[in-house]
Amino acid sequence: MSRNRLSGFALCILACACGGSSKASQAAAAAVVAAPAVAAPQPVPVAPAVPGVAPSSIDEAGFSLRMAEAGPYKAGELARFVVHLEPRGEFHINQEYPIEIGLSGDVDTTFPKPNLVRADAAEFGEKKARFDVPFSTKARGDHKISANVKFAVCTAENCVPDERNLSLALAVK
Repeated sequence: MSRNRLSGFALCILACACGGSSKASQAAAAAVVAAPAVAAPQPVPVAPAVPGVAPSSIDEAGFSLRMAEAGPYKAGELARFVVHLEPRGEFHINQEYPIEIGLSGDVDTTFPKPNLVRADAAEFGEKKARFDVPFSTKARGDHKISANVKFAVCTAENCVPDERNLSLALAVK
């Protein structure tokens, strides 16, 4: 039973107990019976998250955000990976919102520029943003790269600023 119906039911019982058959008691009882049931809001299911692990891609109704390899990779050489943002449907990338990408990696990984902004994009428009991200590693093996991406996608009526974390494992030879 909804909260409103429970409150009305309680008032009806009190009215009946305090005088029984008055017109007010009958009206309260009729209101409880006639009140439409209101469904309680249901929680939105959330995929279980593994602490400390970010995905390499996020696909939602309004956008797709992903990190992708652009290897092969060799230890000691400057290489790159790509960060893509593509709005979907009626959404577009907000051209005035200050898009930012904060980069991090393991101890052996360095970035010539650990914080990227719109001016660093290889491509930036309303329907696509692409960053070719340079990095280098000192050692062979698997290296985890992480990116914190701040952006906004908009429709004609609504703008949605967002911040997401991505990670990618890169095999360096």
